[in-house]
Amino acid sequence: MAGTHDFSEAIDPDALKVVRRLLTAGHEAYLVGGCVRDLYLARRPKDFDIATSATPELIRRLFRNSRIIGRRFKLAHVFFGSKIIETSTFRTAPVQNGEEDPLITHDNEWGSVEDDARRRDFTINGLFFDVETDQIVDFVDGMADLDARLIRTIGDPTLRFREDPVRMIRAVKFAARLGFTFEPETYAALLDVAPDVVKCSRARVLEEIYKLLRSGSARRSFELMLEVGLFEPVLGPYLRQFGETETATAALLAGARGEGDPLDPAVLFWRLLGALDRYVSQTDEAVVNGVLQAVLFAPMIGRDLAAGNRANLDRTIDNRMGAVGAVLGIARRDRELARQILMSHQRLIEPAARRKRTGAASRQNFHDALVFVALWVDAIGNGRNELAQWQQMAQGQPLAAGPGGGSGRGGPAGGGEAGGGRKRRRRGGRGGKPSDTAAAAEPAPEGGPGTHADRT
Repeated sequence: MAGTHDFSEAIDPDALKVVRRLLTAGHEAYLVGGCVRDLYLARRPKDFDIATSATPELIRRLFRNSRIIGRRFKLAHVFFGSKIIETSTFRTAPVQNGEEDPLITHDNEWGSVEDDARRRDFTINGLFFDVETDQIVDFVDGMADLDARLIRTIGDPTLRFREDPVRMIRAVKFAARLGFTFEPETYAALLDVAPDVVKCSRARVLEEIYKLLRSGSARRSFELMLEVGLFEPVLGPYLRQFGETETATAALLAGARGEGDPLDPAVLFWRLLGALDRYVSQTDEAVVNGVLQAVLFAPMIGRDLAAGNRANLDRTIDNRMGAVGAVLGIARRDRELARQILMSHQRLIEPAARRKRTGAASRQNFHDALVFVALWVDAIGNGRNELAQWQQMAQGQPLAAGPGGGSGRGGPAGGGEAGGGRKRRRRGGRGGKPSDTAAAAEPAPEGGPGTHADRT
């Protein structure tokens, strides 16, 4: 136990309802994980998770507004409208069967609250909050590592990463998002075990990549992926779009320092990630997978996009994305949306596009295409006047009188709305209420990404 902490104003009231109903029914129940970490750091949690002694079946009986999910890791989702309070049962570490490979294939062995703390991935995520006593329950010295700004595994880091190699991607995410450093043994294990990430399912790895992109610290996350050797085993087919592995890695590292032509693929990659970070932090919008894919593949066709060269562009996009998508397991609908966004880019940037504005603004994917334009304008600078015009139209405002939309450079990309009237989707998707419209996407001047709170 630690000292008393008054988090009452920051805790989601629906999460409190779930905890108190479990307590009333005679079960142990705590807030757990990332929400406790963020509360301790005075950051706004994006969602609230609960750990309890009640089994998933007992949770389901207590809450009619719940359902049980998962096989490898069974838990309950308690629904409050579109909000989900994830409620899991205390677990103990799975018993190793003596085989060489410690990879976890099932994780449904119930235990105590201390067992549950010690089987979690990192000390900073192994904290529980007792809402009755207002105390943090810390079995793993997580608060000390929060104070020291360290990412440390619970237990032997090599074993923990081999048990579940996705933890390495999560380690990178937390280090980038929180601005923390790796504890030395954890860092050494990252370097050693990075190739094991190929043992994880493509679906889990791709989902973690999307989380990195939506985190508000994507640029720093991908820098760390390169640094610790995770980029190639996680995104090898994508990395080779920049050249042979060693050449591509060197080019990306140089690009991260801002060296070279802004339209060079290895430079544009980082510029677009920086723009994405600023957009996420300013709008709090859950950018859809198709836009994220457009961000990833735009660097390979950046010169064509900037020059307005549409000759064979459709085929080039398909070839680039096809070579990567099947290997990484990218959904066909996401690839198709990315292709449509990239193909429509010139129609939105070119001054001549004003003649077709009414038709373009009514298209189904207009919002997502305009989000990408905002990112491009922030990263490159050209098309600011056109973006401002489209943003006015998206808000239903009359177009401003003045010069026609050229490709001006310098200054922010207008103050209009970044979407076509679609309701804003919040990051994480599990907590909070969506606002009525997308927030303004006024990109900041070029610079390094900050770190922003996000989901656990």
